[in-house]
Amino acid sequence: MGLGLGGWDGLGERLPRGSHGLPPEFVTRSQRERLFTGMARVMARSGYAATTVDLIAAESGVSRKALYTHFSGKEDLLLEAHRAVVQRIAAGAGPSVAEQQDWREGLRVLLDWGLELFAREPELANLSLVEVSAATPASRRLHRETIDRLRALAEQATVDCSRSVPRTAIEGMIGGMIYLIAQAAEEEDAAELPALRGQLMAWFLLVFEGPEAAQSELHRDG
Repeated sequence: MGLGLGGWDGLGERLPRGSHGLPPEFVTRSQRERLFTGMARVMARSGYAATTVDLIAAESGVSRKALYTHFSGKEDLLLEAHRAVVQRIAAGAGPSVAEQQDWREGLRVLLDWGLELFAREPELANLSLVEVSAATPASRRLHRETIDRLRALAEQATVDCSRSVPRTAIEGMIGGMIYLIAQAAEEEDAAELPALRGQLMAWFLLVFEGPEAAQSELHRDG
């Protein structure tokens, strides 16, 4: 199940004009997800400040009136788009992560899912990892909440590790990982993003288990 700029679960295409007989909830979902798509594309080209409601509407094929039916403005749309990306990664990877007996395998699955998503749709990496962290005070708070959530998950997953890792070290690691993913999505061949998984896992293991575990991870797939 993909979160695609060509279709979030196949809903990215424009709906037929006129009377189409589609359920209202389907139309609402389609419009919202096309607006997420449109905003991601416009911001990837122009940045948040230069992104306007009119540009988003034109890119997404959703009217300005419909946009304001779903969102109060472009900031509200940005916040909801970020939440949607996070939720899609959690929902997409969640079942496979839950099947793993070891937190290391679970983390590998989660990283694989997220990196493959951003490899397919690098504009989503820009929206959720870059723009939301700086666009507005509200988006910066949301970014902070996401970091806190990731830190709590990391602490929970590694509760049995022998190392006691300071909270600031975990947050620094997460911030660094976000930077590497965003940079690769923007400046390099996004299709190569999944290849970052070994380096990200090694960084995580370095923090929680030490240099030997990190080195072993780097040689795991090679």
